Amino acid sequence: MSESLPLFEAAVAALTRYFVGDQALGETLHQIAKLTVQAVPATDHVGITMLVGDKLTTSVFTHPEVPEIDRAQYRSGEGPCVDAYRTGTPTMIESTLEQGRWQEFRDSAARHGVFSTLSLPLIGQAGPIGALNLYAEVEHGFSAEDQRVAELFATQAAFVLANAQAYWDVRTLSENLEQAMVSRAVIEQAKGVIMATMRCDEDDAFAILKTQSQAQNIKVRDIAEGIVRNTGRPPEPSEH
Repeated sequence: MSESLPLFEAAVAALTRYFVGDQALGETLHQIAKLTVQAVPATDHVGITMLVGDKLTTSVFTHPEVPEIDRAQYRSGEGPCVDAYRTGTPTMIESTLEQGRWQEFRDSAARHGVFSTLSLPLIGQAGPIGALNLYAEVEHGFSAEDQRVAELFATQAAFVLANAQAYWDVRTLSENLEQAMVSRAVIEQAKGVIMATMRCDEDDAFAILKTQSQAQNIKVRDIAEGIVRNTGRPPEPSEH
């Protein structure tokens, strides 16, 4: 590990300096992929497998052919990236030109000029986050030392990614709550306007809002915003 130690340390240092709130989650993923190549120079391409909805997919990649390579394993449900994610165990294919496990994936990789692969699980405290997939354009591209370095880097990357996910989950929740509070305030204002002009109670005012919303196929919040906005307009000048 001595020869690659400076590159690994530089990549990890870049990760630790990376503040997850500075950029969106996608940018964090791209940063991890880029630094993987720096940490493990034997790597030609990188892909990051993540669960999107209920399906695994290659969320980030450093070469446009990586998703094409990975599609075979997502279609069959079998492959090194899928297994690394599911089992939490690193997987390696020393030569995709040789017959063996995950043959459909091997064939796909070889057709795209990838002849060896290394997949590392990305594991957070709550469980698997994804898989970090390294591709080389030569057979036997990853040594035992490369695998040790890659596993250490994947551990650091998982920590950063878990923090990024937590940050954006909380931020999204906060923004949704804030929007809900704003919407509620606008609806309450609109109800007040309706109650004053129609001389009705609060329940009837909200029923009027809902009826108008359904009739126009517009959200209640948007109907309320229109009422409040129009109520706040200055009177039109009279014509003489």
